[in-house]
Amino acid sequence: MNYLGSRSAILSSNLKINYLAKANQSQTTAFFKYALASTLFNSFKAYSLIKNKIKGKKPVVEQIPKDTVIIYQFPRAFNTPSLSPFCLKLETWCRAANINYQNKLGMNVSSRGTVPFIRLNDYVIEDSEKCIEYLSKVFKVDLNSELSDDQKAFARAALALTEENLKWSMVMHRFWYSPIAKQETGLPLLSIWFFGYRMFRAAWYSGAARYTKQEIYEKGKRDLSALDALIGEKKFLLSDTKPCDVDFAIFGLCAQLKYNDRGPFNQHLLANCHNIDRHIETIKNMYWKDWDQNILAKKLVRKKPMFKKILSLFKKA
Repeated sequence: MNYLGSRSAILSSNLKINYLAKANQSQTTAFFKYALASTLFNSFKAYSLIKNKIKGKKPVVEQIPKDTVIIYQFPRAFNTPSLSPFCLKLETWCRAANINYQNKLGMNVSSRGTVPFIRLNDYVIEDSEKCIEYLSKVFKVDLNSELSDDQKAFARAALALTEENLKWSMVMHRFWYSPIAKQETGLPLLSIWFFGYRMFRAAWYSGAARYTKQEIYEKGKRDLSALDALIGEKKFLLSDTKPCDVDFAIFGLCAQLKYNDRGPFNQHLLANCHNIDRHIETIKNMYWKDWDQNILAKKLVRKKPMFKKILSLFKKA
């Protein structure tokens, strides 16, 4: 028994050493890719600034409409309005709350380096959750008004499950393990290199990236199943009448897994999490009638006939 126990311990130790060696090798490769992408991005930014200075171009002064919420977020994505679950969450909440808003699409980040953030009459708020809290007070909108204290506690737990647990599983798949990240995200290769390493480091410091690939996928699937059970047969997380704030957090993240992901989480959601799938479609149909007008996939489809014409010229030649 002692021999078998020591043998098992040695094998376990060797497996762990091999895993750590491969992980360190992957991190080193990813770091060099990140360094290259970062250098190219910064060089292009410096070139643009110098070019504008030589030509005498002055920085454009941004005009902020009064009493209009400006949402600073990433550009539109291929299959969802945003690749960020937090951007999609905030914009969908603004639609549900009838907030007058405008998007400022680009790569701007807040003073804390986060996206999204909002500006309202020169007052800047960072973090999607704080944005919702602030807008609720300013515009006197409370989507949680009908919730009891117990339900608010339940919603808080569901929010933590979504944005503190499931989020990291999605991040690790999208930016670290997915072999088809370019197809899933629609991002250029340099952007994947740039964001991939940064997101991995964030996941590492959170503790999420310290698990094996298999453990991360199993953990994410369990989180999805738990969230599916919390929603149950209800239309929304806590009722059949109207969504609460947390419904939009669930929508923002799970829509990424349904429409962008092509890996294990997507397969698990579609095969086993029918309550989440129904929840996504309900929110989408209620607040995103113009979904197709806000994703790049449909815009590219509209341009496809022109590409076909160009290709036909080459074929004739």
